[in-house]
Amino acid sequence: MEGVGVQGKALLLLLLCIIFGNGVVVNGKGKSVSIEREREIEQKLKQLNRPAVKTIQSEDGDIIDCVDIHKQPAFDHPLLRNHTIQLRPSDEVLKIIGADSSSFSSSGSPEGPIQTWQKSGRCPEGTIPMLRVERRHLLNTSSIKNYGKKPWHGVTNHRIHTLNQSLNVEISKLHQTAVLVAEGFSYIGSKANLNLWKPYVAAHDEYSSSQIWMRNGPFSNADSLETGWIVYPDLYDDSESRLFVYWTTDSGQSTGCFNLMCPGFVQTNHDIVLGARFSPISTDGGPQYQITLTITRDYDKSVWWLAYGKTNQTTIGYWPVGIFRGLSKVATVTLFGGDVYSPRMTKTPHTDTDMGSGKYPTEKWSHASFVSEARIMDYSKSFKFPDPAFPSSMHDECYGAIIYGDNATEPIFYFGGPGRNDQCP
Repeated sequence: MEGVGVQGKALLLLLLCIIFGNGVVVNGKGKSVSIEREREIEQKLKQLNRPAVKTIQSEDGDIIDCVDIHKQPAFDHPLLRNHTIQLRPSDEVLKIIGADSSSFSSSGSPEGPIQTWQKSGRCPEGTIPMLRVERRHLLNTSSIKNYGKKPWHGVTNHRIHTLNQSLNVEISKLHQTAVLVAEGFSYIGSKANLNLWKPYVAAHDEYSSSQIWMRNGPFSNADSLETGWIVYPDLYDDSESRLFVYWTTDSGQSTGCFNLMCPGFVQTNHDIVLGARFSPISTDGGPQYQITLTITRDYDKSVWWLAYGKTNQTTIGYWPVGIFRGLSKVATVTLFGGDVYSPRMTKTPHTDTDMGSGKYPTEKWSHASFVSEARIMDYSKSFKFPDPAFPSSMHDECYGAIIYGDNATEPIFYFGGPGRNDQCP
């Protein structure tokens, strides 16, 4: 290095360290990641994203890729490689959900809150809109390997009190739920209006959701179909409320994922994005917004359909029954309500992540989060209010659950809370 000054040698040495060392500079902010992690990120991006026929830049910063419907991730599942896409439910299911079979369309955006990206364009027929996973999502996630999955950390026993009995049940150690539990035996459908909020989530690796569950099997090794809205910074790198679907065949131990982040759920709608933001959102003491979601077993098509909308329903897609065990037939339990996950749930202090609106259910309408018009469907093939059903909260001091109504109105299920407080240290 003759003729090179001390400063020049230092700069050259720094450059060599960047090129050949264990780190690289990213975003111009001095943050470094290992070359191995960079390779892991690139590999994951190739796995999750698909070639786009068209790309839409949403005003909220999301990137939406319009992907050939036949090239979506679902068909990488070994049980779905020869699967024939079902573009519409059977006439029986259309009748059950109240859709007109003569004018049914698997596209369109129903009434209610919209997804922000819809202001910027739409995907053509024959494609599905996929939320692009960007480098920033993986750079900031807690685990690239498990990105898109629900964390699994074992179960513990918990006692709940139903209308008729006291039961010991298994629950995840790191989740707290406040739910309306439908007691029954065989369910082939469910639906509900989910009040839409944007709860505060205290840490990047925590989440808060409002949702419907349909399950079959012991908690520690169950089939589960889930849908609703969620705030999950580790998945989306923000704190917005977003539509989600989820599935697993073993309580998330090794199977399943959110949205289209692994093979499983088949999307058919080209106007709704799994993982997109909603607008507007409910405000405390102000206007209340809700989304309506319906799950229905279609025996003619051998799938579980997911539909969106209240009076003008449109199907989003379906879970093929062939990927399940117990849910290949029926669900044995249906739940409606909220879920908060934190990897520090068993530690003190308690997380102060909100559930729902962050208000206790006793504050009721326009303050507390709610589920209205909760419905289950059994072999009668008609939707009805679950009876018997009971509210269940693991820790009322942190997140509560109540059913409220009078003789003139149908009961509404209220749930939620602020997490850590004087009674929930």
